[in-house]
Formats: sequence, structure tokens, C-alpha cells
Amino acid sequence: MSDSVLLLRRARERGGEASATSASGGVPGGGSAGGNPSPRRKRGRRRRFYPEHRVYRARCSFLDLSEEQVLRRYRLDKAAIAGLCRELGADLESLTGRSHALPVAVKVTSALTFLASGSFQTATRDTTGISQSAMSNCLAQFLEALQRRAARYIAFPPPGYAGATAGAFPGVLGLVGSMHVALRAPSENEPAYRNAGNYHSMNMQVVCDAAGTITNVVAKFPGSCPNAAVLENSALARLLEGARPDGAWLLGDRSYPLKPWLMTPIAAPRGPAEERYNVLHHQALAVLRRTLALLKLRFRCLDKGRGCLQYAPQKVCQIFLACCILHNIALRRRMPLELPEGLPPPEIEPDLPLPAPHGQISSEARAVRARIVQQVKDSLG
Repeated sequence: MSDSVLLLRRARERGGEASATSASGGVPGGGSAGGNPSPRRKRGRRRRFYPEHRVYRARCSFLDLSEEQVLRRYRLDKAAIAGLCRELGADLESLTGRSHALPVAVKVTSALTFLASGSFQTATRDTTGISQSAMSNCLAQFLEALQRRAARYIAFPPPGYAGATAGAFPGVLGLVGSMHVALRAPSENEPAYRNAGNYHSMNMQVVCDAAGTITNVVAKFPGSCPNAAVLENSALARLLEGARPDGAWLLGDRSYPLKPWLMTPIAAPRGPAEERYNVLHHQALAVLRRTLALLKLRFRCLDKGRGCLQYAPQKVCQIFLACCILHNIALRRRMPLELPEGLPPPEIEPDLPLPAPHGQISSEARAVRARIVQQVKDSLG
């Protein structure tokens, strides 16, 4: 190959490098020297486009439904829901100036739908027309607002209260028992929440009167805590220990210790009078068992058969307290329990083992129970 041909080829190669350098802004390899973004960077910086007129999902107001539909969906009637909206409005109204802030009625009905169904998906699909994250915020605001007003709806009778009669059992101040609410395994101190049924729960103490109205709730102890320990560490026990009512007492099952203010069944009854005492005691406690069953039936979020609550223990306790408040509201207004068609009944759980309470029974407690047995004997003639 001649020298002239080689010189011509080298000249062409140098010309191609110069043109490539000028096209890339003076940096070999096509980079950017002066801060001019590449086409790829330009595409990454594009802002998301929102339409001028956004489309929102349609929401169904509870006022557009029939009274029967409202009862089935929310477990309360229209007047009760409107009353909740007025009472909780100061806490639930949005403080922002946004034009699309959720109304108070939407927040209240969204929370009620979740409590009644136990499913975010059902609540979002059927009535609210809001996202699941917005649904979660509505529930949190509703629970906190209702918890602040718990004393208006749940109040234990004062010590001077004359005991009512639960059936034929005299002087009943209240019926005490427990209910386990299943929850997901907590990340901290997980073994403390595993109960005798081998699932994680909160042990909720409930006291109701002869009419089924809930008068006291203790919602803070994990599932492994025995019933007797929950009662011993509650403000209710301190109240009754400090000012014992005369001729009035609580009734509890054999998981509680016998006390002057707490009557329990006789373990080994001797004679017709003690057997009759146990029968009357069992009949009186039936009101509590029915109340707890009604709670699960009315608020399916408490039903373990529909899955455990996917919340931290503190929020599970808030949910249970809210259900107790709403139960009392429904009871005061004498609302029938209208369940949606095709909804399966709540799961019937086997009774958890009831460990016998530890400690000595006082002679005073035995004397009080002996007097009741004597009253029963006198009634038998």
C-alpha cells in the first residue's frame, strides 16, 4: 500500500474523532461536560401528569339506604349514626383547607363498617369509596375520639348502689367474665400473648348488669394473664375492696377467687341448698355469656373465625372498647340485630381451661356465701 493511501486513511480517522468530540459537548465518550442533561436524564425528571378534572369513586351515604340496610351494614340505626357524627364531629373534622377532605359521616360509617364486618376490603368496596390507607386513618381517628368519651357510655354503679336481682340470685351488682380477642403475634414479648388455647390474644375483662349493659371494661392484659390476675390488678377490685357494698356483690365463674364482694360457684356442693345456689349462679351468669356472644355476633371483627386482628395490642384494645360502647348504644336504643344474608354465624370456640385461683379464701367471704346459701334454703321451704 502506497504512502499516499496511508496518509489519506489517517486523515479520515482524525476527522471522525473530532466530529464525535464536538457532538458530545467536548467530552470523549458522549458524556456531558456543561451540565446539559442527556435524553435519558430528561426522561427521568418528567413530572407525573394529573388530569385537570380528577375522577373520584362514588360514595354511598347512609341516608340513602333504608333503615333495614343501615342496621345490617353498620349495626346502628340512622339516628344513632347521626348522633355519633354530631358528637365526634369536633374530633373528626379535617383541619386542612383541602376541597376533597373526607366528611365526618364518611369517617364514621367507614369505621362502623369495619367493626361490623372485620374486613377492610368489604368496607372499602361496599360503602366508602375510599382507599384502604384512608380507611385505616378513619378507623384510627374514630377509635381515639370514641375512647375519649368512654365514661359517658360505660359506668360502673357506685358502691352505694342497691344490688339488682339477676334472675333469682339476690344482690347482684354485676356479672364479671373475660373474652379473648385474637391478634397477630406481637413483635415484643410474644409468649405473653399466647393463651391456653395456643393462639395470641388479649384477655378482655367485661362486667355487665342483669340487662346485658356493659358497665366496666379492662382491656390491657395479654392472653396468658389469668382472669383472677386481671381482676386483682384492676381499678374495679380496688374500688370494691375499699368500699364494700352492703348486700351486693359480683358474680364470677370458678376462675375467680371467692371474696366478700365476689361470689363464685361451690366446687363440691353438699345438700339441696348448695346445689340450688349453683343453679341460680349459673343462670345469672347466662346473661354475661349471652352478652359476650352478642358482641361477637354484632361486631365480626372480634370473631376469631374471620381471622385475627392485624394490629398492635394497644389498637386491639381500642377496637374492643369501641365495640363495647357501640353495644351499649344499640342496647339503649333497643336495636334489633340484623345480619346480612349469607353471613355465617360466629365461630363457637371451646372454653379455655380455667385455672383455679391461688390464695387463701377469707373467712369473711365464706360467711357471706353461707348467708346467701341460707337465703336459698329458706326459699326452698
